[in-house]
Amino acid sequence: MTRIVLLFLILISSINSVRAQDENLKIAIAANLLPAMSQIETLYEIKFQSSVTLIVASSGKLTAQIINGAPYDVFISADMKYPEKIYKEGNGQQPPEVLIQGKLVFWSKESNLQSIEDGVQRAETIAIAQPELAPYGHQTQQWLQSKGWWTQMQPKLVYAENVSQVNQYIATGVVDAAFTANSAQYAEAVGKKGQWQALPDAKPLPHGMVLLRNSEAPEFTVNQFLEFIVSPVAQKVFQDFGYELP
Repeated sequence: MTRIVLLFLILISSINSVRAQDENLKIAIAANLLPAMSQIETLYEIKFQSSVTLIVASSGKLTAQIINGAPYDVFISADMKYPEKIYKEGNGQQPPEVLIQGKLVFWSKESNLQSIEDGVQRAETIAIAQPELAPYGHQTQQWLQSKGWWTQMQPKLVYAENVSQVNQYIATGVVDAAFTANSAQYAEAVGKKGQWQALPDAKPLPHGMVLLRNSEAPEFTVNQFLEFIVSPVAQKVFQDFGYELP
């Protein structure tokens, strides 16, 4: 093999490597979205033969990373506050839009509860996501305060970094009760455990999506994903996990 041919092959290999790396979408998602987004990720990769990396954390933590320059392509938050903050500070390419709506629910190990109040009173430990970082945790705090239970419950509360960690506590049985995302009861690891109760007076949480300015993926690839995430295929997955469409 001549030196020129060898150099040409190395060049082609490098170009293909860079192209593959650039086309690897980095999607930052709120932790409650992981079960649904894992399925959507698989469907997308099969359809387009294009890879996706999900970066999972609380909405507040991801927002801090994005503001500090994290090279993510798209951010899907568990509320609208964080995507709007990102856009207002110049880190979003366009105003955020509502993708889906989620709901806060109460879970208990016991399966014979008469009410949520009954579950709260019986439980010795109750997991919630950090109110300062996780929208579901913030809504939990607001809901408990509206009932006048927040102060008296402090000794029982077990704080998790995000909803995903709350769900781990449910799956492993280390807490007696928890406030988490409605989508958790549709996940195989926790859905069949204990008793689930909706919070009838808790408002739905609009989940916002924003295209990020630090995106390094090709525009075509990003647009392809944005079209897929609102397609009937992806919307059905969200609905299967208990989310509502806007």
